[in-house]
Amino acid sequence: MPALRYTVYESESLRRRRRQALLTLTLALGAGVVLIILFLWTVRLWEGRGKIVEASPAMQTGRSAVVSVVPSTTVASVASGETPEAAGLPPGLPAAYAPINTSFAGLTMFRGNAHRAWYGEGPVPKAPRVLWRFPQDGAMSMSSSEGGESRVWSGTGWTGQPVVAEREGMTQVMFGAYDGALHFLDADSGERFLPDIPTGDLIKGSVMLDPDGYPLLYSGSRDNLFRVVALDRETPTVIWSMNAADVPHPVWNNDWDASALVVGDYLFEGGENSYFFIVKLNRGLDGGGKVRVDPKVLLAFPAYDDALFAAVGDRMVSIENSPAVHLDPKRGDRVYFANGGGRVVGLDINALGLSQAGYGPGGQAPGTWEQGVGPPSGPTPRPLPYLPNPEGAPFPVVFTFWTGDDVDASIVIDDEGRLYVAAELERMLPRAKEVGQLMKLDPYRPDQPLVWSVKDPARGDKGGIWATPAIYDDMLYVPTHTGRLLGVARDDGRIVWEKPFTYHAWGSPLVVHDTLIVGDTDGWIHAYDVSNPTIDPPELWAVQIPGGGAVESTPALWHGRLYVGSRNGYFYCLGDE
Repeated sequence: MPALRYTVYESESLRRRRRQALLTLTLALGAGVVLIILFLWTVRLWEGRGKIVEASPAMQTGRSAVVSVVPSTTVASVASGETPEAAGLPPGLPAAYAPINTSFAGLTMFRGNAHRAWYGEGPVPKAPRVLWRFPQDGAMSMSSSEGGESRVWSGTGWTGQPVVAEREGMTQVMFGAYDGALHFLDADSGERFLPDIPTGDLIKGSVMLDPDGYPLLYSGSRDNLFRVVALDRETPTVIWSMNAADVPHPVWNNDWDASALVVGDYLFEGGENSYFFIVKLNRGLDGGGKVRVDPKVLLAFPAYDDALFAAVGDRMVSIENSPAVHLDPKRGDRVYFANGGGRVVGLDINALGLSQAGYGPGGQAPGTWEQGVGPPSGPTPRPLPYLPNPEGAPFPVVFTFWTGDDVDASIVIDDEGRLYVAAELERMLPRAKEVGQLMKLDPYRPDQPLVWSVKDPARGDKGGIWATPAIYDDMLYVPTHTGRLLGVARDDGRIVWEKPFTYHAWGSPLVVHDTLIVGDTDGWIHAYDVSNPTIDPPELWAVQIPGGGAVESTPALWHGRLYVGSRNGYFYCLGDE
């Protein structure tokens, strides 16, 4: 039987009533939309009260700069003569992934901010070659003991990322090396602009330049001492130091591998003595205008106990990774670190008052974020809000997780406060085999913090990860000790792609302008196009360090140039001709 067809006839009055009803509904919907827009606009005006965006000297003179309001969940980038993309920054860059330094341009610390998730500024070179080498004659090297045996160490190693900053009318590069010295170079020429500072042993970790404009450099060394160095003298001068032996019952070692973190006036640092420190710096200028500090140690926290020793079967539980801080005015401020026993620790640091004072999630100081050209005279100390001096305040443990093996890689924090933790696989304990070597942890689910994990089984006698993962959009990128380069989906831990890589790959990658850059142990630095995260990324270029020295250090990308040291004894600047 054919389908029945109905034809509906309407009277003219019915059609008129329908048109009137439709018009009334349209007007009501339009009025509702207008009211919603007005409400949101009013809320933005109310929230924006007291957040004044001032023009930087660069904007006043017509030079390029990016200015944003900090803090907020998202930093709305505004460019003058340059798009955010041209600076290597996605539009609407979350403050969790923005640089910590707010008053001058530069990459001031290992991985750029308190979340360990900012990598420098583009453009990325297209066909880089060596532009200069330091030193010109004679490799940077010295003899140092490990496990009671001495050997010669050369160049720079893990993590070894230099800082790069626009200061005193030049681009400056600063780093520590295996010759037991801090070096200060003009980025254009590779020549010293300040004399070296020798230390009593080699420097393995990454130095940090003060993010608030004070002429201070922070660095550890294998000679027991963590140093604060003043740069506003003819000769760089150590104005304070902390000895790894000055704690009760130090464990394992006296080195300082971790890259320090300064947020507000507080220094966060872990030592290979397995203690974690919070120090009130009390920075300022003396009567002659020279920088000064008057540090007070607020916390010396032993990250070990007998239960951990029993679980791992040894006492090798030093802190080698760089601390990460997450500031959250609703859920509270926390600092995270881990140790060689695989213990991940989160401490409550609300007593410091950082988020309440207006600091951004990535540690950015209150006020404006100026990304581009700093003041012509270089960074100058910026006025900071009042912060308490909480001597004797508690810093309770609010999160712990046991990975089952050594965590040397730094913890990376996303914009939701989740943690990405990379662990080694050396002890072969059941716990490490169970939870894997790359983990996403939710510290706000203390009973079930493990969101997902990726395993990296041993190749030979070791497996796992020494490199710090790189967050970029919805992906996580990291090389493994066993010779895998992984692209992992952040939401579910799925390995989207995997590339064969060199064994013993320790160098932490960086991602700028949709370009993944990572060094290998054969001395090659690779660049991959990750603009489409769903595919195996094609290699854009690869350049080998002369002589093929392993690249364990993390490169710094700054305005078309890569700065990196190698285990062959030298430090390099690479870029296009």
